[in-house]
Amino acid sequence: MNKFRLVLVYACIIAMVSHGYGCDQREESQVRPDAGASSRLSELLTPDDLDAYPLVLEPREFSFPDDHGPHPEYRNEWWYVTGNLDSTRGKRFGFELTIFRFALAPAGGEERTTTSAWAASQVYIGHFAVTDVNAEQFHVAQRYARGALGLAGAESAPYRVWVEDWQVQEAAEGKGGWNLYAADQGVELSVSLEALKAPVLNGIDGLSQKSPARGNASYYYSVPRLRALGSLSIAGDRHEVSGLAWLDREWGSSALSREQEGWDWFALQLSDGSDLMYYNLRRTDGTADPHSAGTWMPGEQDSVYLSRDDVTIDVRDFWDSPHGGRYPMGWTITIPRLDLELQVDPVLEAQELDTSIRYWEGAVDVAGVRSGRSVDGRGYVELTGYARD
Repeated sequence: MNKFRLVLVYACIIAMVSHGYGCDQREESQVRPDAGASSRLSELLTPDDLDAYPLVLEPREFSFPDDHGPHPEYRNEWWYVTGNLDSTRGKRFGFELTIFRFALAPAGGEERTTTSAWAASQVYIGHFAVTDVNAEQFHVAQRYARGALGLAGAESAPYRVWVEDWQVQEAAEGKGGWNLYAADQGVELSVSLEALKAPVLNGIDGLSQKSPARGNASYYYSVPRLRALGSLSIAGDRHEVSGLAWLDREWGSSALSREQEGWDWFALQLSDGSDLMYYNLRRTDGTADPHSAGTWMPGEQDSVYLSRDDVTIDVRDFWDSPHGGRYPMGWTITIPRLDLELQVDPVLEAQELDTSIRYWEGAVDVAGVRSGRSVDGRGYVELTGYARD
């Protein structure tokens, strides 16, 4: 989605840092703080040290495939893959694999005195979720590892990002594409990913401004269509699967504005070959933030920047989480300048990730009309700031 995904893991970072930067006495790779942190995302951020990191202040030249790799000088970064899959046996699944990188200290800061091999300046956090639509089950897992001893990391050549054995990596030489793998508690996903579209820059030339504050922005691009092919096993039941995935990439050093409470993010792949990304930033008073924005990706044509004024989102239903909080659940998206109206509905309401910070992210179906012609599709929606303890 957008750069604010960082706050979903910020409480986890605090827990890890509290055990000591480059701490010698701890040798386990995973740290699992308790769930149920504050649902007020802005309260989790401490932006006082922003000037210690490079800020996103102006557009840059993107270079692919290099920019698929890490940008460790910035405070935060993530690789976000979501997708919808069908099995050869007629089953439907959704999946998410996200790997976050977070700097524990700015580059060029104070010298560390520890000589421990466990010392690291970066920490990586992974979220893995699978929606089993037919069984109406949602599986979610979370991992943490410091960027030391090969436990976690990111590389450009060959491309690879990983947390333990969860990873996205460049396929074998000459084959092209990437391989994605994650497994936890009897759920194992292994798929190849082949880009069907080139990377699309979001915001203005890849700079996505999130508030008026200086540097409160990220570099942000998407690969909106990836052909996914491989296997998914759940409790020993193996499925051969195929479908479409979506990659979101973002890096920067900024934080949520104190006036912003959460966001609704939509990544929709339509049957006519077009794609839509839009994030609606919500202010603490419930109104849409003026910096809400998105990108329309019409097949082979140039992408179109969408502002808040271009998009209307009407909520049609709600879902009450058993853990507390009420989420919107069913949307009508209208974009008059594109002559587009879409109905977006979850394939399963209970797709809430009860990780260190609770949020909803799940597979959706899409149906609507574009320029007088019917379209349908699939996608993913992310909802944050709705959980209540």
